[in-house]
Amino acid sequence: MNTQDPDQHVGSAHPVEGLDLLRDRRLELSVMNYIGGTTALVVTVFSVYRFATGDWSGGLTNAIIVTMVLGTILLGQLPRFRNLALMLFGLVSTVSCLLSALLVSSNGLLWTYIVLWINLLILPRRLSALLNLTVIVILTSQDALFTDLLHRISWSAVAVMFSVFGLVFVTQLRSQRKMLARLASQDPLTGAGNRRLMQHRLETAVKEHSRRGRPATLVVLDLDLFKELNDQHGHEAGDLALQRFAIDVRQALRQEDGLYRMGGEEFVLLLPDMDDETASRALPELHRRLSGGTSSPSGPLRFSAGAATIRPGEGWSRWLARADRALYQAKASGRDRLAIAD
Repeated sequence: MNTQDPDQHVGSAHPVEGLDLLRDRRLELSVMNYIGGTTALVVTVFSVYRFATGDWSGGLTNAIIVTMVLGTILLGQLPRFRNLALMLFGLVSTVSCLLSALLVSSNGLLWTYIVLWINLLILPRRLSALLNLTVIVILTSQDALFTDLLHRISWSAVAVMFSVFGLVFVTQLRSQRKMLARLASQDPLTGAGNRRLMQHRLETAVKEHSRRGRPATLVVLDLDLFKELNDQHGHEAGDLALQRFAIDVRQALRQEDGLYRMGGEEFVLLLPDMDDETASRALPELHRRLSGGTSSPSGPLRFSAGAATIRPGEGWSRWLARADRALYQAKASGRDRLAIAD
């Protein structure tokens, strides 16, 4: 932890981070790869045909389109450039659509619907709406593309309706994906991260330590005598106490810290940038503030905790096991204590 002041652990409550199911953009990348690859193949055939029939301008235009599409697909294979590749693919598709319609033939109008759909699927809503509107306005203004006024109005109306309906569909789709990502990573009772998210974050912390030497500390904590609360007052009271406890803990953490529920009354804290020295100074104060700070029908909720700072070459499971052994040492010493692993 960069700070030297234990009190800087205090922060505002923050929502549980979901798994990187949305950040890796799997659906968007699939759209780009499959549709882009198919488009490149089909347009290549058109390019060869136009060159063979002497239409050098049309053949060259199609060849440029294929080159741009394949370039963005290749760029998307590099993880650090995936978001950039998706943005470029939307722009390339839009420009290609306009070039095909304006420079090749009016048959390019048929490709417009695919491009409108691609933009909606892979780009942010505002950008996709802006690009789609730009395409519709530019093409609608070209007299040479339409046989008469009715043709122009009909095409424009269908393009607008296609974009609006597509925008509604994609908005709902992304909302469902966010919900699924949250359900896959969040404990439904307390709102803390679940075991799956915890393992993902611990693995990330191990990689960060291996690559950059970034320290991190995890804390395993277990509520003392929680079974008596359930036995005396019922599981509903116990569930409510767990919810309150999770809220109180989140309010005491920084934005970048993680709170995860292992199961039952056991939780794990992941504290990035906290080394041995900072842990030995900050964690006892954090324990004093949190243990007994949450009320329940049986009285203040107190907990025992074990902490461990990651070691070089250590995997996440061994790291967690060291913190877990420290927890048992704390409980064996009389509960409501914090033990830090050597």
